[in-house]
Amino acid sequence: MNRILFIVAALIALVLAIVLFLPGLIPVAAFKGRIETQASNALGREVTFGDDLSFRIFPRTAFRVTDLTIANADGFSGDYLARVEEADIGVKLLPLFSDSVEIDRFVLTRPDIRLTRSANGAVNWNLAQTESAEPSEAETGGTQRDLKLGDVRIVDGAARYEDLAAGTSYVAEDIDMKVVLKSLSEPLEANGTMQFQGAPASVDMVLTSLQNVMNKEPGNLKLDLKVGDAEIGADLSIATKDGVRYSGPASLSAPDLPALAALAGTELADAPGFDSLSVKGDLDGNENSVRLQNAEINFDEIAAQGAITLNWAGARPKASGVLSTEKLDLRPYMPPPVENAEGFPEWSEATMDFSSLNNIDADFDISTNAIYVNDLEFGESRIKLLVDAGRLTAEIPELSMYGGQGSGRMVVNARGATPSFAGNFDVGAVQAQPFSKDLMKHDNLLGLGSFKLNFTATGASQAAIMRTVDGSGGFDLADGALKGVNIAGLVRAVGEFQTGFNPAALQRAVAEARGPTQQTDFSEFLSDFSIANGLITAPTIRLNGPYLSMTGQGTINLAEQTIDLRLLPKGSSTLDGEEGGRTITIPVRVGGTFSKPTMGVDAESLARTGLQRTLENVFKDKEGEDGAKAEQDPARTIIEGIIGGQKKPTEPQPEDGDAGATESKPKSTEETLINEGLNALFGRKKAAPAEEQKEEEPQQ
Repeated sequence: MNRILFIVAALIALVLAIVLFLPGLIPVAAFKGRIETQASNALGREVTFGDDLSFRIFPRTAFRVTDLTIANADGFSGDYLARVEEADIGVKLLPLFSDSVEIDRFVLTRPDIRLTRSANGAVNWNLAQTESAEPSEAETGGTQRDLKLGDVRIVDGAARYEDLAAGTSYVAEDIDMKVVLKSLSEPLEANGTMQFQGAPASVDMVLTSLQNVMNKEPGNLKLDLKVGDAEIGADLSIATKDGVRYSGPASLSAPDLPALAALAGTELADAPGFDSLSVKGDLDGNENSVRLQNAEINFDEIAAQGAITLNWAGARPKASGVLSTEKLDLRPYMPPPVENAEGFPEWSEATMDFSSLNNIDADFDISTNAIYVNDLEFGESRIKLLVDAGRLTAEIPELSMYGGQGSGRMVVNARGATPSFAGNFDVGAVQAQPFSKDLMKHDNLLGLGSFKLNFTATGASQAAIMRTVDGSGGFDLADGALKGVNIAGLVRAVGEFQTGFNPAALQRAVAEARGPTQQTDFSEFLSDFSIANGLITAPTIRLNGPYLSMTGQGTINLAEQTIDLRLLPKGSSTLDGEEGGRTITIPVRVGGTFSKPTMGVDAESLARTGLQRTLENVFKDKEGEDGAKAEQDPARTIIEGIIGGQKKPTEPQPEDGDAGATESKPKSTEETLINEGLNALFGRKKAAPAEEQKEEEPQQ
């Protein structure tokens, strides 16, 4: 028993002696040249290191070297591909006793790696190719020598990639990476962490096989990459026969799209939208473009399906495709509406930023079930969207809005210092109430009809745009109503005045005609208008309804949000003005602002209309059918009484009870209103009762 223990102790001592003393027995300096040769053969580049060389057996047999340098390929600037502060080069122990060195691993501490792609596409890191910036035998279909790296670990490394063809460069720091390549025919595996362009990143990659790819035969790449908040996953078939091509399922999730774009060397304009992006589907791409089939895309608040192509070969990346989406929410890219609890919001003077249109070009055919533009909601529609160097054109061959159908075109040009706009819309069978509620912030217009609008404008804010709008348009509504006012009732109420022009009664009639329960029904309501510098001019306004017909004209100042409409409603005591009824026309004026519109009888127009009609007939003596002088027009008497005139000989008045006595003809309501309106216009007071009047000489 004691003998066995002695043998075990002796073996342990022998092992310890080997571990402790054998490294000192090996002439390390004699192996320096051989290790450099073996490392050069393994990497395919000249490898050199400093004189500080040591050897150890435990825990794994390895040489420790410092100042290791891997030479750069011929034709590339810079002295080295990599420079390593300290390296452990793992070797097999037994071959050392036969004066041979076999390397099976590298541990590189604080390496500095410089990767370069030349202007002609050659790269300096392909260790299986010859040391030249010209296309190698591998690139022309020749064979390559085998490359065996074993296990390679990078500790606290740094790398810089420079693409001279694209003019871009990227930097990675704090690299902790493990790479396994036992031979070119076996998988290349790499996984680790780093700081990429200042953002934390991790990579897990398997390529099978590197030899196939280099021989322009199909290979496979599995990739899981995380950079910042973004995640990229792919399982791709790789082919290099006619340039690099790849295909297979892939996914991208970028909750912070501007940050990911900045890491890739593209600065997105600081503008509304372009906040997040997630994509997954089947890739088919090459060095300059990629197409995504069966795509599921979530861009900001927009979720879409279809096919999309991204091409980055030009001055700007370009996206194109055919997509369908449940909703197209454009609100994040529009200036937010100004909140105003008191009514219609004022136009904002805040600068609108359309510079995001310069981020990327686009050509899309989009079908959607809903479109949101601030407070406006559109239904099922189709849009052909084109973005070219900052100019957006949206052709809308199918536009559904508020129950109606139509088409339109919208252009936003952000190429210049001041953006410009143009639009052309024509829709029919639109429900006016919800449309006016979302557009004008009131629901006082009911009916079903058509709208058309053509416009151009320039400006960097809502207010500036409204000051420069030019164009034309019109509307034609049927079977609707104007809520909040009963114009027919107002006309009838004024027509029932029996005591002349009574301001108090008029004010009372206007008040009674307005209110939330009042409305003006119509069978048609239409107008055409023009727009110049934000001023809408409507030369013709026409409305027809039961007991009422109306014409008018006026202006609406978009920039100032003011209204000035003069309307001439004609009320009738019979439906649709049938014969035998009584009619009266009362001019109405609509004014105020979008937030606080006003309405009342237009006394100025009333007086002006009466004066014009009277002057046309004031000095004309009409004749009856039998040639006798007709009864004098009461308007002539009104004018003569106001401005003075020749007194007519007073005819004898019949005695009381005479058979020929005639009663004085009462004045019509319209005549009374005109008389009182003219008196007010010319400053005349209402006549006193007959018994109090005094005889006055006519005024010249």
